[in-house]
Amino acid sequence: MFWGLAAITASEAGFPERDGKPSWTSLARAVFNEQIERWDPQTCGGGMRWQVWPYQAGYQLKNAISNGGLFELAARLARFTKNDTYTEWAEKIWDWSAKSGLMDVNKWLINDSVNNDDQCKSPDNLQWTYNYGTYLSGAAFLYNYTNGDEKWLNRVNGLLGTTLKTFFPQKYGGNTMSEVACEPIMSCDRNQICFKGYLSMWLAFTSILVPSTKDQIVPKLQGSVESISKMCNGQSDGESNLCGLTWGANKFDGVKGLEAQMSALGGVTANLMLMATESPNTIDTNPDAKEHNVPAAGGDKDPSELKPITTADRAGAWILMVMMIAAITGAVGWLVKP
Repeated sequence: MFWGLAAITASEAGFPERDGKPSWTSLARAVFNEQIERWDPQTCGGGMRWQVWPYQAGYQLKNAISNGGLFELAARLARFTKNDTYTEWAEKIWDWSAKSGLMDVNKWLINDSVNNDDQCKSPDNLQWTYNYGTYLSGAAFLYNYTNGDEKWLNRVNGLLGTTLKTFFPQKYGGNTMSEVACEPIMSCDRNQICFKGYLSMWLAFTSILVPSTKDQIVPKLQGSVESISKMCNGQSDGESNLCGLTWGANKFDGVKGLEAQMSALGGVTANLMLMATESPNTIDTNPDAKEHNVPAAGGDKDPSELKPITTADRAGAWILMVMMIAAITGAVGWLVKP
C-alpha cells in the first residue's frame, strides 16, 4: 500500500515523469487495482486481510492500516483523477470499517484490527498514530474533492479530536507527538518507531486541505519539530546527530536506527509542507501525470480464473515430470543399493 501512496504523492507534488515509463499516477492506480482484488467479503462482510497468504501470521486479521491505507489511496486517486470509481471505493471502505468495529464513529476511535475467527466481534483496541493518520488524511482529501461536503468535515473533525487528544500528551506539554502504545515503556518495534513520521505528514495534508483545522494542527507539528531538533543530538559508534524514539525527551534516548531517523524526518517534512502556497496537484494542474491506459478498477479480470494452458506450459510440465521421475528413481536406487 505504501508504494501506491508514494506514487500518488509524486503526482500530487509534480515530481518529474520518466520518459517511456508509466506515470506516477499509473503506478498508484496499479497498486489500487491489485489491492481491491484482495477485498474479502467472505468474512466480516468485507475488508482487507492484513496478510496475503494463509500461512502468514496475522492472516486471520483485518487491520486498520491495510484498510485505511486503501481508503486513503482511493481518496487521493479520486481527487487527483476526478474519477468517482475511487470515491465509491473510498465510501465502501469507510462504511465497512465503521460497521465491522475497526472504527468506532461514536467515540471516533480506530482499533488496530478485527479478527475473522470471531466474525470481527472483539476488536484489538491498541491505539497507533498511523492508523488515525491514514483515515484522517483520506477524509481530508475527500472533503477537499467534494468542495466541502459536511459529512467529510464531520469525519475529519471527529478523528482529529481523538488524534490530538491521544497522541500529544500533557506529559510533554501537549504539543509533542508520542507513540503512546509503546513509547512510555520503550517497547516499540522497528515498524512502530516509524509511525509518528507518517502521522506528522498526514496531519500536514489535513491542515492544507481542510483549512479550518490549521489552527489546531500547526502548533502540534511545530511543537513536535522543536522537540525533534533537541532530541536528534545522539552520538554512538562514531556517528553523530542521531535521532531517537522519544521526541518529548528533548534529548537522545539511545534508540537508534533508520526507523528513528525516518520518523524524525517525517516530523521535519510535515513542517516544510505547511509552507506550501498551493494545495497538492490534481490532473488539472499536473497534466503530465496522465495515466497510461490503466483500467480504473481492475477491468473485468477475475483473480480466481485460471490462465489458459499453452504449448510452452505443456512442454515445461513434461520436462519437470521427467526430471522428477529421474530424481525419484535415483533416490530409490540409492536406498536399495547393497
